[in-house]
Amino acid sequence: MFCTACGTQIAVDQAVCTKCGTPTSLGMMQGGGVRRVAEHYRLLGILMTVYSSVIVMAGFGILLVSRVVIAHILELRHNGPPPPPFVIGIIGPLMSCIGWLALAKGITGIVAGAGLLSRAPWARTLALVVGVLSLLSFPIGTAVGIYTIWVLLSQGAEREYEQLALAH
Repeated sequence: MFCTACGTQIAVDQAVCTKCGTPTSLGMMQGGGVRRVAEHYRLLGILMTVYSSVIVMAGFGILLVSRVVIAHILELRHNGPPPPPFVIGIIGPLMSCIGWLALAKGITGIVAGAGLLSRAPWARTLALVVGVLSLLSFPIGTAVGIYTIWVLLSQGAEREYEQLALAH
């Protein structure tokens, strides 16, 4: 048996061509083949990359604001009445911590999204971790997290992704 798209020889029990990813007649009978799955993985990769880029920008913004707030507090401390001690000791470091966490999550999400787009074998696991963490960011992150879990943990998704990674 040969692939109808690229002409590669394929086994009779093979659901998809290992070279180009085109579903065989068996793959079509099993629910549409890998093309549908490939489109979901592609969309998830784009969505995760764009969403994570916004998170990175927010992280940089939070870090910038935390630096400005700290500088302003220190200026107040020298020029006027001292601010309450909790402001100096808590707000600046807390904002910095949140900013660095947002940067780390965003960069990890960009790497996972790029990995999904390039069909890297490790990207599925990393994207799942980022998707679960995104569930906490209501409402957009929650939607991205639910879609990530749905795409990556649906029945047969791991096997289909491995076939896509091999075909790539």
